[in-house]
Amino acid sequence: MLWARSTGIYAVPLLILGCGIYLLLFNPLSLEAALAERLFAAYRHAGAPAGPHPPLLPGRLAETGWLLLFGGVAVALLQRGLAWSALVATAGIAGAAWGGWLLYTNAGIGFNAAATSAGLLLLLAGCAASWALALHLTRARLTLAFADSLPRASIEKIARDPSLLKTDGELRDCTYLVCGVRGLAGLQAQFRDEPAAFTRILGQMLSPMMDQVLVHGGTIDRLTADGFAAFWNAPLDDAAHALHACEAANGMSVMSARVNDALAQQRRTNGEAFPALEISVGVASGSVIAGAFGGHNRMGYSVQGEAVTLAQRIQVLSQHYGPSVIVAASTQGAAERGFAFLEVDTVAVAAATPPVTLYAILGTPVLKASPKFRALTTFHDHIFQALRKQQWGQARLLIEQCRNLSGASPKLYELHLSRIGDFEAHPPGENWDGAFRPTAG
Repeated sequence: MLWARSTGIYAVPLLILGCGIYLLLFNPLSLEAALAERLFAAYRHAGAPAGPHPPLLPGRLAETGWLLLFGGVAVALLQRGLAWSALVATAGIAGAAWGGWLLYTNAGIGFNAAATSAGLLLLLAGCAASWALALHLTRARLTLAFADSLPRASIEKIARDPSLLKTDGELRDCTYLVCGVRGLAGLQAQFRDEPAAFTRILGQMLSPMMDQVLVHGGTIDRLTADGFAAFWNAPLDDAAHALHACEAANGMSVMSARVNDALAQQRRTNGEAFPALEISVGVASGSVIAGAFGGHNRMGYSVQGEAVTLAQRIQVLSQHYGPSVIVAASTQGAAERGFAFLEVDTVAVAAATPPVTLYAILGTPVLKASPKFRALTTFHDHIFQALRKQQWGQARLLIEQCRNLSGASPKLYELHLSRIGDFEAHPPGENWDGAFRPTAG
């Protein structure tokens, strides 16, 4: 779809090849004969015995066949890359030079290696020019189509090998991320009389978030009024896709604080300070179908699958937990070595779906190694063990003790205390799997 080389890449090399064959066969203006005479003179000067005069038609047929063989293969391999064409052309030139010398000195046979080598050199130059032009056109088309969604390095790789972009659809393991601004409806109400300021501050917040995706090798997917989505390990392979997605998400937390610092220095038209903005990020990993989706000549590369649905649901739920970034257990397990993960909940997004344990990203491995964080994770382990055993009093006591620890989230604990009250009034039953099943947003 985006490949510019498939049709025009052969035009110039084939033209050069045809001209070379014509010159060898018909020898217009005695060009081939002049080259042969100079070549044989060089052989004699190098110590070879006197040999034949420049070859006539039979010799030219051999030279033409040599040029056609190596030149044709070089052109045919151009689709695979310029390096292959260069290798074949170089082999043809070297073989012609060595073979021409042996034939002249040992058998007295004249083979015009100079003409065939000149033809292969010109052919190689034409291949390089066609390759460079096609690469430029392909890069330009990819940039036009994916400049806002793919990192520049990915565009460059696909431009050199468009087969990497499989639009027909394939099954891949991906990590999907959804980022949004919390409380958009309330924020919109505050800026009802300042629509330009409303769109400006959203852009001021979301642009650095999307930059984090591109910096860490992700692909921007859908854009919405309050956020965007992105994914890793498609279209290019990324074995550490979960880790890179978490790096981007953690970078978003850092950048959101910086944006709020900048907003605090600005004033609205009425002189009031801009409100602080909060982001919610949901991340999940799993199997998806990746390819071109759309219709009516409006296609876009995207992914679809359970990981997409789960990340969207986690992003909605994340506003209830406090920390900005919440990831599914599938992502946490793949990126555990890189971040300080804290268990915050176990949910089932629908009645028939299995429970999913959720974790908040609180920082880097430096925090993970700190005694304060280890104490916090120990308390959380005990809290969720008590919840799963339906030991409501014990869970409530542990939550109250945990409130004073470094990194504790009051919003998270208020959520679980509220649920404990509901569970006490409406026990979940003996076979409860420990998962909360939200019924709305």
